[in-house]
Amino acid sequence: MMVFIKWLKSIFFKTNARTIFSIYLIFGLVAGFILWLPISLKEGVKLSYIDALFIAISQMSSTGLTPVSSADTFNLFGGIVSILILQIGGIGIVLLIAAYWVISGKRIGLKERNIIAAEQNQFTVKGIIKLIWNALIAILIIQFIYIILLSTYLVIKQPWEMHYGEALFHSFYLAASGFGNAGFEMFPTNNSFIVFQQQNMYFPQILTAMLVFVGGVGFWPLAELTLFIKAKIKKQHYKFSYISKLFVKLHFGLLIISIVVYFLLEYQNTLIYMTPQDAVMDVIFMPTMTRSSGFYNTNMPAWTEATKIFISVLMFIGAAPNSSGGGIRITTIVLVLTALNSYGRHRKQVFMGGKAIKQDAVKRAYAVLSMGVIIVMTSVFFIVLIENVSFRTVFFEVTSAFGTVGLSLGFTSSLSTASKLILMINMFIGRIGILTFVEMLDNKKETINVVTYAERDMMVG
Repeated sequence: MMVFIKWLKSIFFKTNARTIFSIYLIFGLVAGFILWLPISLKEGVKLSYIDALFIAISQMSSTGLTPVSSADTFNLFGGIVSILILQIGGIGIVLLIAAYWVISGKRIGLKERNIIAAEQNQFTVKGIIKLIWNALIAILIIQFIYIILLSTYLVIKQPWEMHYGEALFHSFYLAASGFGNAGFEMFPTNNSFIVFQQQNMYFPQILTAMLVFVGGVGFWPLAELTLFIKAKIKKQHYKFSYISKLFVKLHFGLLIISIVVYFLLEYQNTLIYMTPQDAVMDVIFMPTMTRSSGFYNTNMPAWTEATKIFISVLMFIGAAPNSSGGGIRITTIVLVLTALNSYGRHRKQVFMGGKAIKQDAVKRAYAVLSMGVIIVMTSVFFIVLIENVSFRTVFFEVTSAFGTVGLSLGFTSSLSTASKLILMINMFIGRIGILTFVEMLDNKKETINVVTYAERDMMVG
């Protein structure tokens, strides 16, 4: 028996990548089992384990795709379990474990620091504990403010009849789902944020869009924001790092581009039927959601074909690295485009934000983009083959799963078991990261005595 356990440990926990994979896999399986139990479901509701697992993986990966209505399926207990899954998945299981170690005073060794650094996409283990602690402080404060503001608003405005306890529940749910860049909610209306758009309630939409933006900008900038505030309280000077400033600039820059393009694509389509106020809200809200979160306030099937393709590309790109969002990440696509520009200009180095980037980082960016395209297109091929549905519909759904976004054209509920498994794989890879997924192939704990072989050129292009 001990030999068998040792063998399993060597397979699933031998490297950092396999450890991260195994932790999330076990968590997803257990979470799916709890959601499947009758104690989580409303009276008379039956849910297959594959659907419960699909929802658990979707919540853990901060996606938002679901084959059933959460409000019609889960009771209060199931809703609380969902909040926990969304919160743990959004912040990161490894990060939360590390936070527990810090609070309990446990000594964190080099092995644990390496796992944390790998899961959080960090360059080094130096300062990793400080990063975790300050990021967690920022996350909890931001969510607390969101919960207070939204619950108070819901009680005052009453978008549907509710008491303060119900408003508080929905606020907690949206705080976990919004910061985690998921698209889950348990509104009785079953139409996401359309309920607010129809009643001209813009505050919840603006507040949630801000939360989603902050959740997708990365934990590193949030940690440094905490340090900046601490320094200001102590009347000390603090300078944000190059990485934090780059993440914020790229994240905000792509948002502005998305808003402009979305407006131009839908100006003579869905926006033309809206009031000026609703149109402005739609143009701000939807581009914010499309890169990482599955909330929506408009009729997505009515979008033009060009808009659906554009949104699919945004979902494939995703949010910033080291954040709650998925996809190939903003820095990846920007680095690839910058590298192509440098190659065309015959420059020896690639520059981003005025800094020369290491060639290893450029190689990783090409690897992530290539692997992302392979995963998405392979998934689209098999689902089209299984379901016999149009390429565009499947492509939208798969990029939404891979980018851990959660937007859907209403296709998820009709999927077969095989297609659900394919989407689950996409969501899972989107959560743990492509590099972690690829590095699972490595069977060595560390690389030593690396041998360099003679190289030869190859014709490409």
